[in-house]
Amino acid sequence: MSRVRKPSGPAAGAPRKPGAPGPERKAAPKGPVVTPQALGIVFFLILVIGVIVFWQMVVVKFNNQMITLNNTITQTQGQIQTYESKGKMLPEAKEVNTAIREKLRTLDYLFLQDQDSVVPFFEDILIPIIATSKLRATADTKLEVDKYTFKINMAMDPFNTLPASRLFENAQDIFGIDYLGEKEGVPVDKVLDTRPPNFLFPYTIKMTKFAGTYENVKDFIDDVQTRRNAVLITVHCFKNNKSDNYGLYRTVTTWDLSMTVYFMNPEAQASGDNPPDPPGAKTC
Repeated sequence: MSRVRKPSGPAAGAPRKPGAPGPERKAAPKGPVVTPQALGIVFFLILVIGVIVFWQMVVVKFNNQMITLNNTITQTQGQIQTYESKGKMLPEAKEVNTAIREKLRTLDYLFLQDQDSVVPFFEDILIPIIATSKLRATADTKLEVDKYTFKINMAMDPFNTLPASRLFENAQDIFGIDYLGEKEGVPVDKVLDTRPPNFLFPYTIKMTKFAGTYENVKDFIDDVQTRRNAVLITVHCFKNNKSDNYGLYRTVTTWDLSMTVYFMNPEAQASGDNPPDPPGAKTC
């Protein structure tokens, strides 16, 4: 005969004693962290950022390119109109250019042409004018001129590069030589083009400490500027040295004069409407 074993714990369904803890319950699972509302906000932010990036990278860039292209078109149209206007004026410009060049050929004797003109100018024109004037040289008399460098190669004469006059002080320092004997190991045997790079290039000459009267200076200036069919010489200014007055009535004194002659290159382009160093540009 079998015996039924009774459970050692309280029987199921037995009433709970007062004050005893209730049965243990499992924690309810938490709700989802990402809600449809959060997804909507994230999607909206992504959409806004995408629109901004698209606007900056596509729309703004396209607008800038359109502005640049329109400016280029406007500039090109302006250039086309300029070229068309110049094209219409080209025949007349050629006629004027030919007339001017023919006129320059008749007046080229008024200007120095290149370095071959330098020594003859001093020896055949300026120094003889000074010698035949009534101005007298003193112990302190001299000619001050801009430095000039002769460019020489094997096809050119390096010796005729110093004016023969005692009026120059240290002429060998004023008139230098730049010898261009070869280029990349090959001798240069073609005469160099020594014309100035500009249409007109001024060359300044100063006469200092020449003795004479005021009338002597006036006659010299007239002789230099108006009475010689030679190189154009512009006298800018002259002044007397008060400390070198001679005689009670100061009839004789020493004088300084500033002058300019010009090199001319008819093949070079003229710049501006006014020549460099016009009369009165320099002071004493």
